[in-house]
Amino acid sequence: MEQRRRSEARWWLAFMLLWDILWSGALAQIRYSISEEMREGASVGNVAKDLGLDKSSLMD
Repeated sequence: MEQRRRSEARWWLAFMLLWDILWSGALAQIRYSISEEMREGASVGNVAKDLGLDKSSLMD
C-alpha cells in the first residue's frame, strides 16, 4: 500500500511539473497592436529582435 502511494505521488509530481512547463510557455507570448489605418502587408514589428535572435543565425 505504501509503495502504491509513492507511485501515485510521483505521477502527480511529474504531471504538475509538466503542467507548469507548458503553462509558462503559454504565458510567454508577444503581442503587437496594429492600427486600422495601416496598409495591408505593412511591417508591424521586429519579431527577430524581440525574440532575441541574431539576424545572421536566421535562415532565408
